[in-house]
Amino acid sequence: MTQANTLSRRKFVAGAAAMGAAATFPLGRSATARASMHGRRIAIFGAGMSGLVAAQELVERGFEVDVYEPLSLFGGKARSYGVPGTAHGGRKELPAEHGFRFFPGFYQHVTETMRRIPAPGRKNGVLSALRSLDDLAGDEDGYGITYSGGPGSATESLIRLRDFQRLPNPNQLGNPAELVKAINTIFGGLATPTTFTRAIELAWFAARVGAFITACDERRKGPWDHISWWKFLRADGRSTFFKDNLVKGTTMGLVAVKPEVCSVSSAGNIMDAFVWNLMGYDRGPLTAYALRFLDGPTSEVWIDPWVAYLQSRGVRFHTGQALTGVELGGGRVTGATVVDGHGTQRRVEADWYMAAVPVDKLRPMLTTPEVLAHDPSLELMNDLQVDWMNGMQIYLKQPARAAASLVGIFDHQWTISAVLQRQLWRRDIPKEFGDGSVRDIISIDISTWDRPGSITTKKAARDCTKEEIFREVWAVLKERIARRDPAFRDSNVHSWTLDPAIKFGPGGGGVIANEETLTVQTVGTWEKRPKGPTAIPNLFLSGDWIRVTANVCSMEAANQGGRQAAQAVLAAAGGDPSSVFIKNEIATPPDIRKLKAEDKKRFDRGLPNILDAAVRGPSLQLPRLFEGADADANIRAAAARFG
Repeated sequence: MTQANTLSRRKFVAGAAAMGAAATFPLGRSATARASMHGRRIAIFGAGMSGLVAAQELVERGFEVDVYEPLSLFGGKARSYGVPGTAHGGRKELPAEHGFRFFPGFYQHVTETMRRIPAPGRKNGVLSALRSLDDLAGDEDGYGITYSGGPGSATESLIRLRDFQRLPNPNQLGNPAELVKAINTIFGGLATPTTFTRAIELAWFAARVGAFITACDERRKGPWDHISWWKFLRADGRSTFFKDNLVKGTTMGLVAVKPEVCSVSSAGNIMDAFVWNLMGYDRGPLTAYALRFLDGPTSEVWIDPWVAYLQSRGVRFHTGQALTGVELGGGRVTGATVVDGHGTQRRVEADWYMAAVPVDKLRPMLTTPEVLAHDPSLELMNDLQVDWMNGMQIYLKQPARAAASLVGIFDHQWTISAVLQRQLWRRDIPKEFGDGSVRDIISIDISTWDRPGSITTKKAARDCTKEEIFREVWAVLKERIARRDPAFRDSNVHSWTLDPAIKFGPGGGGVIANEETLTVQTVGTWEKRPKGPTAIPNLFLSGDWIRVTANVCSMEAANQGGRQAAQAVLAAAGGDPSSVFIKNEIATPPDIRKLKAEDKKRFDRGLPNILDAAVRGPSLQLPRLFEGADADANIRAAAARFG
C-alpha cells in the first residue's frame, strides 16, 4: 500500500521546523514562475541522492513532484539506518550504513545542495553538519591516517595541513617540470616515502598525473577513455607499494573500480580534482581542504532534514514502490508501472518522468524493442558495468585511538577501508545508542568481493557466509593495527552488522545477491552513458552513472546528475534551465588552461601530450625512470629533481 507523506513524529517536527525556516534560505539561482511553464507534474522514480536533488530543484521552481522509492528509507546508498533490536533504555538503535561517508574537499554540487537544506540551529543549513580537517585535528599536525604497507607493517601518517595548504608559485605551474614537482610534493607528503625506490615511483606517478592534468578534453574523453588506469601508469613490473597504494589506492580505495579496467578519463579526473584542492586553488564557501565528514549518522543529520524540507515544499513521497516499466504512446511516455512488496501494481501518470534508478535495475526496462525503437542509443546501457562496494560496522566497547581515524588497507585482496566514528561525530555514543556499552564504531567499506581472502579464508568475499566475511575483515584489522592500538582485540568487540543489501542463501550460506551495486566507469564507456534527456521527449535519466563532469560514481556525480536532469526537464517545460547551478569543469589555474590549449594543438596534429613525450625522451629533461636499460645515473637524477 502506498505510504504517501507518512512520517514519524520526529520527522513531522523536523518538517514543521523546516517550513518555518524555509523562507530564510534561497531557492536556487532563480525560481521559474508557474505561469511560464506547461506541464508541471513530474514523477521521479528513486529517492537516492540524484532523485532527491532533482525533486528539490524542480519543486522549488513550481513543479508538482511525486517521488517513488522501493525502500522505506530515503537517501539511496548514502543513507544510514538503525540495527533492528539494538535499542535499549530509551536509546536509539545502533547506527549502521551502506558504507562510510566522506566528502572530498572539492565537492561543490553536494555542498551547494546541503547549504539550501534548513536545519534547526545550523547557520548554513545541513552544510554546517560537515566537519573539516581543521575542526577534526587534535593538534596542529592534522588528521590521523593509517594505511597498510603489508602484514605487520602498517604505517601511521598524518596529513599535515601546514605543509599542503599553500599553492605553489602560480608563475611556475606553466612549466610542466615544475608542475610535476609540485604534484610529487603533495603525494610524497601524503604517502611518506621511506625508501629510494618509493621516492622514484612517486616521481613517476606524479609525472603521469601531470600528463593527465595538462591534457585537453579531447584526449581525455577520446583515446584515454579507452586505456586503463593500470596501463596508463604502467603498473606491470612496479613494486607492491606502487600497485597497492598508488594504483589501487586511487581507484579501489575511492570508488571500488579495479584499476585494470578503470578508464584513465575517470581515474585521472579524481586526481585532477584532488591535486588542485590540495594545492588550495579551489577554495570557496562550498569547498574545503582535502576532505570532510558529517558530525553524526547520515540520515539523522542530512537525509531526514532534507526529506522534511522537500515535504514542506509539497513533494509527495511514496515508499515501497519500485518502478517496473514505462508505457509509450505517440512517441511519449504515457504512464509508468510501480509495484509494492506484495506484488500489487499501480499505474503512475504525469507530464514528465524521471528514472533516478541504478543502471542494472533500469536497463531491462529501457532496452526493450519498443523503447529502443524511439531511442536506439539506450542499447549502449548494456555495456555499462556494475561492481560491489558494501559496508560493515563493528561496534567496540572501548574507543580506538583518534590518530588512526581513517584506515586504508589496499594490499589486502578485499581492499578494506574504514573510519572510526567517535572522533568524527559530535555524539556521546554510549549515551545515545544501543545498550550503553558501545563507545566506538568502525565503519568499513569492502571494495573487492571477487578475490580471495588471506588470513581466515581463501574464498572471495562473495562466496563467504556473513560470519566468514566478518572474521576475515576483523582478522585483517587486527593484523595491521592491533600492535599500535589495543582496542583491536577480540574481547573489545561488542557486535557487528553487514549491509543488508548483501543477501545470503538458505541457512546463511554464501552470498547470492547484492541488491545495491555500484556502476563503475570502465574503459571505453564515456560515450555509452546517456546525458540525462532521452530521445523520448518526456523521459529523463538521472544518477551517478550518466555522463557528468565528475566522471566517477560518487555523491558528487549523482548530485550533478540530478541537476542535469532537472535542467533538461526545465528546458522541455519552457522554464529556465540556467537557474539550476552546475559547475561543468574542475577549478584549474590559468597557466594549466594554457597547457591544455597547447595540448589540443598537439592532439589535432597527432602528437602525444608533452609529458608523455617527456618520459620517452629528453625534451623536458625527465629521464626514463623505468624503461629500457637500468640507467642508475638517470634514476638518481630523477630523484634529485623531484625530491
